[in-house]
Amino acid sequence: MAYIKLNTFGGLAPKASPRLLQDQLATTATDVNVESGRLVPFRDNTDTLTLSNSNRQTIFKYTDSPERWLQFDEKVDVVRSPIAGDTNNTLYWTGQTYPKMGRSSDIIHASNPMPEAAYRLGIPAPTAAPGVAAVGQTQFDGVLAFVNESSTITITTSTSGSATAHSASVGEFVELTGFATTQGVEAANINGTYKIKTVPSTSTLTVELSQAASGSGNSSSVANGVKFGGNSDAEIDYDVSYVYTFVSAYGEEGPPSPASTVIIADDNMTISLTGLETTTAKSNVNFGTGAKKRIYRSNTGSNTTQFQFVGEVAMATATFTDSSKNNELAELLPSSTWIAPPDDDTTLYPDGPLKGLIALQNGIFAGFTGNRICFSEPYQPHAWPANYRLGIEEKIVGMKATSNGLIVGTESTPYLVTGADPSAMMAIKIETAEACLSKRSMVDMGDIIIFAGPDGLMGGAGATVQNLTENLITPKQWQANYYPSTIKGFYWQGRYVGFYETGSGFGGFMFDARQGANALTNLDASALIRGGFTDPDDNELYLIIGNKLQKFQGSNTAVTYNWKSKDYVVPKPTSFSFAKVDAEAYPVTIKVYGSGSIIYNATIATSGSVYTVTGTTPSFSATTITEPVVRLPASVHSVFAVEVESAKEIHEISMAESAQELSAS
Repeated sequence: MAYIKLNTFGGLAPKASPRLLQDQLATTATDVNVESGRLVPFRDNTDTLTLSNSNRQTIFKYTDSPERWLQFDEKVDVVRSPIAGDTNNTLYWTGQTYPKMGRSSDIIHASNPMPEAAYRLGIPAPTAAPGVAAVGQTQFDGVLAFVNESSTITITTSTSGSATAHSASVGEFVELTGFATTQGVEAANINGTYKIKTVPSTSTLTVELSQAASGSGNSSSVANGVKFGGNSDAEIDYDVSYVYTFVSAYGEEGPPSPASTVIIADDNMTISLTGLETTTAKSNVNFGTGAKKRIYRSNTGSNTTQFQFVGEVAMATATFTDSSKNNELAELLPSSTWIAPPDDDTTLYPDGPLKGLIALQNGIFAGFTGNRICFSEPYQPHAWPANYRLGIEEKIVGMKATSNGLIVGTESTPYLVTGADPSAMMAIKIETAEACLSKRSMVDMGDIIIFAGPDGLMGGAGATVQNLTENLITPKQWQANYYPSTIKGFYWQGRYVGFYETGSGFGGFMFDARQGANALTNLDASALIRGGFTDPDDNELYLIIGNKLQKFQGSNTAVTYNWKSKDYVVPKPTSFSFAKVDAEAYPVTIKVYGSGSIIYNATIATSGSVYTVTGTTPSFSATTITEPVVRLPASVHSVFAVEVESAKEIHEISMAESAQELSAS
């Protein structure tokens, strides 16, 4: 005799014909949890927060106690500060006009939607080089030098109306004794000898020598000026140049200014810097109270040389005086390549500002623009060196990080980006021709990254990306029923939760890769899901629906689910006479199908210690029964299916040709 018994319930696998499905799998499974093998209803959402408007697309939980939520009208990616013990509770985000950041003092406000304020991410470089000039020469032990003269120099020595001329070639030292000076110039005694050499300048120097000599005149004008060196032949003089940087009150240092002109200096010289900018033309930059400028100096004369720290001044100060000796210079300039991330400057960034911000290991941030992946300096979220950018062939849609590297979804083929240092990242093209159809479908599941591709849900953690739903659904079914280009995906308690737009309505699904053949079920979605947030502390999911923030399945109230079995083909045409539904509680609606048509539709409920049955197919009056067993109409078929709707847990469903057979089971 024919008999159907279902005591293990599973999910969807529409790829297979309804007749060829495994016995536990379903043709319909909506709002039901099947991970235990039973039919367990999902719970209703609960309102958590009323949003300031119904246009919010991104929500972010900033603090737990008190609970504070950030609201954005744009599709924004938010990352917390990578710096341990950040007392400012700094956040960084992309997806608005340019990358932004905010600290607790900016974000938190008593009444307005947060963030209250935000500022441009990155510290700009000063646009003007500092002006430099030597000041205050004093007598010292060193070398008087004139260098780079374009012609020979004539030095005339004289006393008492007589003089002797000496001609010197360019670069030649002229050794003299008994030397005196005028015009603030000091001569130096090197082993009992005075030395003079030509140097570039716009001034005219008059040198008077006390040595007796014959001839007329008592002085000579030497174009190109003077410079003093050190106290030995090796320390005559050195050429220097200056740059300066802006430094925020929070220690964020930006790239340097253009280098100053080269000036010739020595260890006894004082140099004045002027024209230091006190603000920036870049909009919405917050340096903070206590911001300053740092001054750096070279000692080689090359504008491309490394610069060393010599001092700092307040942001409002436009001048600086340097009297440091060469051996007193401090640390090297750290920020020579630390530019701000790509922003709204369309000339520099035709593909638009940085987006897709995520945090990697070692305090590194990553984002993208066009087909370029950008990386920050470790633990310096404001600094994004241009030489850290990595170009790939395809336009980037989104990316997420795993322990094995960065999975990058593109309009064509995914990539794996690996490397522990942003200066040495490497992109590997994954040989899977699956585009990422929706940036917001890309979800970090902990062990793998999942995104919506044209053929199904794609998953990868390393150099391999595979179709996770290949055995459950065909590409055609996936495209037609799940609208992958519209999917917004979220992590919820180990499961992938996706919502999509059909053009005329909305839908959703849940995928649990741990469940194998039972991985896929559907979700009823009667409204647009604009965005959401998974709380990392408890893995609870919060969804934006209208002007409400709702906790996904946050209620104790169960929703009504729908589950329909496979098509069971019996050996010969049969008329099932009885059906039984063993449930935790009731009501339960049961529908029996014969050859694809409903032959029985009734609801089993409880009234005290008895059961009541009401139905529409066939039409009958309410009846009472002592157990949840209903009598089916005489209807002969070769193919049967059973469907249940309930908000109660169901353990078993069975159908038989006789009551005895049903009881014996």
